[in-house]
Amino acid sequence: MIYNIFQSFFETGGLAVFKYITSRTLISFVTAFFLTLLIGRPLIILLYKKGFRSFERSYGDINAQSKKGTPMMGGIIMFITGIGSAVLWCDLTNPFILMLLASAVWFGLFGGIDDYLKIKNKNPDEGLSRAVKFTIQIMFGAALAAFILIPSISPLSAKLASSFQIPFYKGLLFNSVVFTAQWIVFIIVYSANAVNFADGMDGLAVVPSIFIFIVIGVFSYIIGNVIHAQHLLYYYIPGSGEIAVFCGAIIGAGLGFLWFNTHPAEVFMGDMGSLFLGGTMGTAAVLIRQEVVYIIAGAIFVIEITSTFVQENIGFKMYRRILFRAPLHHHFHHQGMAEAKIVSRFWIISAIMAAIAIITIKFR
Repeated sequence: MIYNIFQSFFETGGLAVFKYITSRTLISFVTAFFLTLLIGRPLIILLYKKGFRSFERSYGDINAQSKKGTPMMGGIIMFITGIGSAVLWCDLTNPFILMLLASAVWFGLFGGIDDYLKIKNKNPDEGLSRAVKFTIQIMFGAALAAFILIPSISPLSAKLASSFQIPFYKGLLFNSVVFTAQWIVFIIVYSANAVNFADGMDGLAVVPSIFIFIVIGVFSYIIGNVIHAQHLLYYYIPGSGEIAVFCGAIIGAGLGFLWFNTHPAEVFMGDMGSLFLGGTMGTAAVLIRQEVVYIIAGAIFVIEITSTFVQENIGFKMYRRILFRAPLHHHFHHQGMAEAKIVSRFWIISAIMAAIAIITIKFR
């Protein structure tokens, strides 16, 4: 918004700081962070007073009752501050930003509905059904695929839109419209669910999400800059650099949320937060066509959702547990490892995988 308001001054040299993506990325980060600190406490108190409190599942030997009564649906804090900062500092005429905002609203809205139903029914298993959640995710994935693949509305070239790229390889691996459409839907469904499954311990989901948004922001800036893209042999995508400003806002909101969510958590993000983060990061990765890089950076989320899939679809069908509990963080907790140690080690792995994802920029 501020970018659009003062755009006319750029040509005369005034307020040039708002012209540059790097400046607005850092400003959006700082804005979102301090907004989160400013409104976080009042919103947490409001959520508690209104009865938006968690109802923990029973995990047998794992005592989760100490978390009972903690305010949940805290994702609304990140949603307000992250999207608020993005609206302030992003170019609102940019099609990439408009799609990211649509993603944020879509997943934030249905995540909030899911949290509300759980709280209303006083049962963590009585939110939106799994079928409804999958339908919501597939619908957005299909809409995003159409946005990418229909030439008349796509911000990407037809060749790049339907391509498949992998790290360490400079060219396009192959082109297929049918495969790309299915791949985009898969990425969105995977992304939303992976973050959701990982959100089971204080701070566990938000820090890996921050690392992923850093990676996506770096790639967006490079791919959206014609000089850097040509130098590093990436396909230049005009306008995609603006995604970095959006990522800066979400990183700031996530870091501010961590202020309240670190162990012992004062608030849980709930499905509103996890679906919001998962949906937007998956959308951002698709928009710059760097889905494999995203998967590498988000290895923790891959491990979490894979452990759940294996337990539910292989272990239970064999009438035996492959893990003590799923997702994987509950397996380690069941073995007696402290929650803080599990979360810290998952953060370390996330940092390493994010570094590996960024390394792929040069090793191609």
